[in-house]
Amino acid sequence: MYPAVADRDGRSSTSGAPPINASAHAGAGTAVTAPGEAEQIPIRPLSWRELADLPFAVLQARVRLVAGIAGIGVAVALGAVLGVTLLVSWASDDSKAGTVWAAVVSTLCCAWLLRLWITGMAVPVAAAVVHRQPITAGTAARRLGAVWAPLARHHLVSALIGIGITALGALLVITLIPSTIWLGRVRARRWAVAPVLFLESQRYSVAVTRAKMLATGRLMPIAGLWIFLRGLLIALAGPVVGLLGYLSDISGTHRWAVIALLAGAALLVTAFSAAMDAATAVVVHIDRRCAREGADLRIPGGQAPR
Repeated sequence: MYPAVADRDGRSSTSGAPPINASAHAGAGTAVTAPGEAEQIPIRPLSWRELADLPFAVLQARVRLVAGIAGIGVAVALGAVLGVTLLVSWASDDSKAGTVWAAVVSTLCCAWLLRLWITGMAVPVAAAVVHRQPITAGTAARRLGAVWAPLARHHLVSALIGIGITALGALLVITLIPSTIWLGRVRARRWAVAPVLFLESQRYSVAVTRAKMLATGRLMPIAGLWIFLRGLLIALAGPVVGLLGYLSDISGTHRWAVIALLAGAALLVTAFSAAMDAATAVVVHIDRRCAREGADLRIPGGQAPR
């Protein structure tokens, strides 16, 4: 039972709002960040359009920090892909098939690790932006270290679910659309798991249950949001493909140049997708907490809870 509340804070997104559980995640201090940043992110139930727009405002508010985190991750992942591929190529006497398989498998594995890294770093950063708190890469890394095991489990389960549903949907052309909607609904039910792990310090099983509970009542709009963002990601991948074509004209079609270009493009798209999904997860978590639990409601001073 929640305490009695006098009214809902109905101010627009250009006015401040009290942070949700801010004191538990203030990091090194409680200083408020730049005023313009606080004005961008309202803490209240959000419309679908706001759910689609605000994640990019969150990323823009800390674009240098997020870009640095993603850049380091992409550089390390690409180096690992090239190193593993080179090692396998040497061990297999420069076998073309072995080199290709090594490049594909190592890219997939490094993309998964890259997504885990960026999600684990971007969720605390996005939460700090929403709650108007200062944060550094070191603070985000410490918070990732505290929840890396359940977060890795969440990413592994999500990847297996995605592979399974996609494989079933790819069997027939007619099943592609239903399987996409099905996958969107599954993603919508689990989207808030990472914010719950970071912001509410719950165990993995509890975080999954809570994320599903928060999504109840708005499952299809959130699923539509996930599908919309996949379409946006595909559209943004177009320039990357064009850049690949331009660079291939310069570097030629040498095997190692092609491997580096394709792996780099895949990792760049993965990095952007992970940052976008992490920021959206935080925004969705705030929206659902406000809509279902009244997290944006103010309790008048001195009023006892019922």
